[in-house]
Amino acid sequence: MAMSRALTLVVALIVALATQAQAAKWRYCDGDWEARIEDATVVPDPARAGKEINVIINGEIGRLVEGGDLDLTVLFHSIPVYKETDNLCDRLDSCPAKGDFVVDAKQKLPSFTLPGLYQLKIQAKDTGGKSLVCMMLDLEIKGPSFSEYFAS
Repeated sequence: MAMSRALTLVVALIVALATQAQAAKWRYCDGDWEARIEDATVVPDPARAGKEINVIINGEIGRLVEGGDLDLTVLFHSIPVYKETDNLCDRLDSCPAKGDFVVDAKQKLPSFTLPGLYQLKIQAKDTGGKSLVCMMLDLEIKGPSFSEYFAS
């Protein structure tokens, strides 16, 4: 009986996590890129205004990258609404990087974020300014949850 409950709880947890983390729709920007993207995940999907969003990108690079910049541009109806440049090593799972890599970008969305479909343009450059990869990621953002309007 206890084993059955535990199994039910594990299955429910897996289902809940699967609905929160889904492979995101993305594409490369025009051009040829040294790095190869295997997949991208957005958690939660859809994101919610006022809450944290986590974008995880798995890929591979064939040479040693010792650092550089990660440019992030958020577009709403093709209009840039936010831009940020981060140190590439701050967002990589390990730096210097060669071979498989993971970019893990977390950000709290402002509570006033308009609901709708957004695009996130992500471009990585090495320390010499050479572009390593560029991708466009589709994001759906929902407004704050109903309960947040009544929170004290």
